[in-house]
Order: sequence, then C-alpha cells, then structure tokens
Amino acid sequence: MKHNDHDVPDISGLDLNNHPSVIAYRQAPKKIKQESLSRKWIKKVVCEAGADDAGVVEIDRLEIKDQKQSILTAFPLAKTLISFVCRMNAAQIQSQDRTLADGEFIALDAEMLLISRKVVKVLRENGIAAITPSEGFPQDMNKWPGKMFTVSHKPVAAAAGLGHIGHHRLLIHPVFGSHVCLGTLIMDTALDSYDQPLGFNPCISCKLCVSVCPTGAIGKDGSFQFLNCLVHAYRDRLGGFLSWTEALVTSKDMEEYRQKRNDSETMAVWQSLTYGGGYRCGYCMSVCPAGSDLIGSYIDSRKEYIQAIVKPLQERKESVYVFPGPESEASLSKRFPNKTARPV
Repeated sequence: MKHNDHDVPDISGLDLNNHPSVIAYRQAPKKIKQESLSRKWIKKVVCEAGADDAGVVEIDRLEIKDQKQSILTAFPLAKTLISFVCRMNAAQIQSQDRTLADGEFIALDAEMLLISRKVVKVLRENGIAAITPSEGFPQDMNKWPGKMFTVSHKPVAAAAGLGHIGHHRLLIHPVFGSHVCLGTLIMDTALDSYDQPLGFNPCISCKLCVSVCPTGAIGKDGSFQFLNCLVHAYRDRLGGFLSWTEALVTSKDMEEYRQKRNDSETMAVWQSLTYGGGYRCGYCMSVCPAGSDLIGSYIDSRKEYIQAIVKPLQERKESVYVFPGPESEASLSKRFPNKTARPV
C-alpha cells in the first residue's frame, strides 16, 4: 500500500488515518519548542515549587565531565542540569537524639520528590521533557558495588554555584551551610546562560567534623576514608543489609543468631526497611557551623557551641562499626571512651 507523509501504515487491520486520536493530533495547533529558555525563569519555577535555592549547569560543563556519559545513557536528550537545595531544620540535625535527624532526612526526601514532580509538570506543559533522578534511593542494584546512581548531586551543585565541598566532603551552601539536601533535574532544552561556581569556599576549616567523626574517616590533613564512613553510617542500609542477611541464613537457631546480631541491631534493620532513614552518624553535618545563617553562634561563643552541639555527640554512648583490627578499635576507645567498637 502506498502512503504519503500524512498516512499511517496499516499493520494491524486498523485504518489509523481515520482514528479519532490521529485526526485530533493532526488538527491541533502544533507547539513550537523554544531553542533555549531563560535561566531566570527556570530557577524561578524551581523555587516557586518549594526549593530554597537553585542553579543550572550545561551538560558539557567540565566539572561534571565524568558524569556525562551516565547521564546521557539515562536521558539521551539531556542538555541542562538543574540543581536545587532544600534547607534542613538545624535544631533537628544538631540534636544528639538521632531519630530527629533521621526524621528530617525522611521528610526532606519526600518533599524534594514532590518539588521535582511539580517542576516537571510545568516543564511538560511548556513542551520540555525532563527526568528526576533519585535524591538518594532507589538506585540500580544491578551495578552493586559500583556506581548505582544516575547522577552525583554534589558536583553538580558545586558547578551550579550552590556551594563548595567542605573538609567533611559535604556541600556547604554559602547561606544554609551543610544543613541541606540536594536534588537534580535534567531537561532536554538549553538555557540562555548558566551559573558558575561560587567564588569562595564557605568552609572555615574549623575541623569540628574531624573531632566528632567516630570512624576516623575525616582526616585533619583533608583526607577522607570513604569505606570507614560507609561501613558505620550505612550499617543498617547498603552493605550492612548483606551482613545481616548472612548472619540470618547461616545461624542454626536464634541463640546463634543473637551471638552475631543483638536485638537492637535487628530492630534497627527492621526500622530502616520499614520507615527509611537508618543513618547511624551524620555528625559531620550536625556540627558544621559554616554558612552565613549558622556561623554566628559559633563565632560569638565557640565554647558554648562546642558544649551544646559537639560534646553531646562525642560523649554519646553507642556502638561504632569498624574494620577488624586492634588499631582501629584502640583508636576509637581512646578518642571516644563512651563508644564501643563493633568489628564488621
């Protein structure tokens, strides 16, 4: 059967040229997609959706060169990355009651997903396609233990001028400090201009993050031992879940299982699976005084700041998961007498 540009080939016995949907599509006014959008407009849309700040960066930006291929694999039309931040409640993040910090992370995850969906709806109504990579989870577990996420939010945020990476390896916003959660949207349209990195680093090199890190992951010299952090902070989530499963299936009865995992540890895994959260640390974020909205309480009275925020976390009684070895266990007991080393 011959057909012209307006004919739809018949492959199912149905004349699609006379289908109501096809007719409506052909009769409707065609939307002309803009070649580029206003940077000011897109940032306004994101902030009106609920974000506290936003920045934009092009897909070809040098600072995210190592992520370009994975982004294009997920979304081949990608041209612009929109980074946005939501401010956290400092009083909860700083509390030694870590359920408050976990609750804040859980609430912000849900809030940021809602913001992303609001922005995508506005973009869609303007003929723009966009995706919303997860702020945290889900991730592609087929890639475990490699890179399982679509985009790394911190480098994008730094490239988009929303802050700098501090001594503790967290993004520090110039106003909100470390107390932020990050998200990224990726769209198929270029902008008329893009943001540039911040001209200074808000980190004040106070090293409070070093003094409070129970795993010793943050070095005074600026080094960072990622696995030391991961094995403790994510004990009830990534990695630790595999350890819990192994303890469960290799135990012949509950008595043997409880020799490997006490009831508190079992309930912690249950809680992380049921309600989310389950971060055993985050102290580096808690004590960080950087950011113009936070720095005053530290600068005006350092002694009071340390007594109120740093000391309670240093003296908090808890188990800390470390790699086996007398050196790591001795280091923990020396620095934090109230904390108990649990080799993994």
